[in-house]
Amino acid sequence: MTKNDKYLAAARERIPWGTQTGAKRHSAEMGTAMPAFIERAKGCRMWDLDGREYIDYRCALGPIILGYCYEEVDQAVRAQMAKGSIFSMASPIELEVADLIHDMVPCAEMVWFMKTGADANMCDVRIARAVTGRERIVIRGYHGYHDWFMPAQHGVPQAVRELVDAVPDNDVEALRRLFREKGERIAALLMEPYGWGADTSGEFAREARRLTSEYGALLIFDEVLTGFRLAKGGAQEYFGVVPDLASFAKAMANGYPVSAYCGKRQYMSKLDEITLTTTYAGDAISLAAAKATLKILRREPVHKQIWAMGERLMKGMEQAGKRAGVNLKATGVGVAPRFAIADENAERAAKLNTAWRRALFAHGVFPHWFVSYSHQAADIDETVEKGYLALKDALHAVS
Repeated sequence: MTKNDKYLAAARERIPWGTQTGAKRHSAEMGTAMPAFIERAKGCRMWDLDGREYIDYRCALGPIILGYCYEEVDQAVRAQMAKGSIFSMASPIELEVADLIHDMVPCAEMVWFMKTGADANMCDVRIARAVTGRERIVIRGYHGYHDWFMPAQHGVPQAVRELVDAVPDNDVEALRRLFREKGERIAALLMEPYGWGADTSGEFAREARRLTSEYGALLIFDEVLTGFRLAKGGAQEYFGVVPDLASFAKAMANGYPVSAYCGKRQYMSKLDEITLTTTYAGDAISLAAAKATLKILRREPVHKQIWAMGERLMKGMEQAGKRAGVNLKATGVGVAPRFAIADENAERAAKLNTAWRRALFAHGVFPHWFVSYSHQAADIDETVEKGYLALKDALHAVS
């Protein structure tokens, strides 16, 4: 057994799933090619317990926008560690980071911090219910593990399930029907403003803004993934649609655990009347990472670089598909592209995509397709070549 195998077997005895995050569960379908554990990372590269190296496009599920162990961010963390993490009163860094977000995000007249994206979404929903006096919410996309966002899960009370309606991605007509039927009872529409790989027109977001305004509901953008990645001001800057409230996490601190919810003063000031508080929300170490990350995003051509590298990857992978004799399609946007092999035979296409993904791991590419500031042209070109070799392996495995 490899070191990875041994750790995975032991972890499954002690930890449900063998890890703390559902999306990091080891996939039996990927076999031993996919490592269950990563020991260290630097820039855009990771190494597993057996010393195998990967060009990483998972970016820790999205938070790594600058690159692993980015020196300026880590130095800011070390400097804050010398001062302390949490205190008996507020830290001045809370205001400093709030000011940065205010300057970057269109809706952010006021800002409050939490630790996870799910926390921030929960707080936004509580504010919306308090402001409108209504209980129903509409969701579009994934918003975390709380009962309000998991209406179909075991353990969620039926009374809670009945207050949540889910709308399919980009189904504008379904959204209109729902508001016609229940609009007077809807407190908020909580939505991912962009579904990765889906429609990039922003039509759904614009119609969501119109409908919520018409029916007196609040529009909440879940920018946990899109925030500071699609653009400096997130999806609301990218699409030109300003929500009432918004949640941010992931990319805002290059991997350190912090989230923020923010919005228009008239709604955020409702916090004077309701209780949404937790001890570690003002953790100064994570806020130091956020401060450094946001300043870099404002100062350096981060978005120009990650868009360019992503588009290079998309073009290169499609060309690799042609070289290999398969119809490999790139969709989505440069900062987070998506790839899929198309085939007239749907079953064969599914097998090819699984085999290609498994072969990518074997060739040292960790797929999921977020791009970081540390990905350079040479990394992209190496990925494309390995992607081509993985396609050849997939064709051989499926033939």
